[in-house]
Amino acid sequence: MILNDASTIWLFDYDLTLYFESERAVLNSLDRRISLYVQKILGCDFEKAQEIRKEYLRDYGTTLAGLRAKFGVSPDDFFDFIHEPEFLIYPEPAPQKREFLMRLKGPRYIFTNGRSDWSRTGCKRMGIYDCFRRIVGLEDLNWEGKPQISAYEKMESVLIEDGVTEKIFPEKIILLDDSLKNLKPAAERGWRTIWVNSSLEPKPNFVHEKVENLIKLGIRNEEC
Repeated sequence: MILNDASTIWLFDYDLTLYFESERAVLNSLDRRISLYVQKILGCDFEKAQEIRKEYLRDYGTTLAGLRAKFGVSPDDFFDFIHEPEFLIYPEPAPQKREFLMRLKGPRYIFTNGRSDWSRTGCKRMGIYDCFRRIVGLEDLNWEGKPQISAYEKMESVLIEDGVTEKIFPEKIILLDDSLKNLKPAAERGWRTIWVNSSLEPKPNFVHEKVENLIKLGIRNEEC
């Protein structure tokens, strides 16, 4: 059970973490736009573009990172294309998520590999946007997201700049993420890690806890 006190710093990934596997259609709608952008840049067919999107995600951490490395694409051009709202699906209102988040005593952040407008719009649709102190999006990470070490270093610097803490105590930082490759560098920094995943796959040693979705997380309150 995770300790819940005012000194705990909660970092949430957005996709498949703040909304659940049951709403995968949300992410699928975004992935389709990403594949279409890859198709536009490479001039290939859609099926090939989907393969390349997944290849870049695997090899570079994000599709954008692969496109930047190979073709020098502009991050804002990429996100302006994939975030066209009329082509996207957003999560449903989620009062239960709001109730859970508001029970968490420490500061809450979104730490995402997407540009912040995607998670901001989704959180507003769910009714949880004001539960977070700030969204730290890819634009705040110099376009180098998780699992790049620089992303975690930048997140720590944000916490200090925001006055959340004067010094980083890694054991006080909790990252919830659906991606093991994003959790491993966090664990290596001493952060606590929670894998949000509904499969039966056992958690690796660097994961402190695995939950089906965030509202299944057990927390223990303690006065600070």
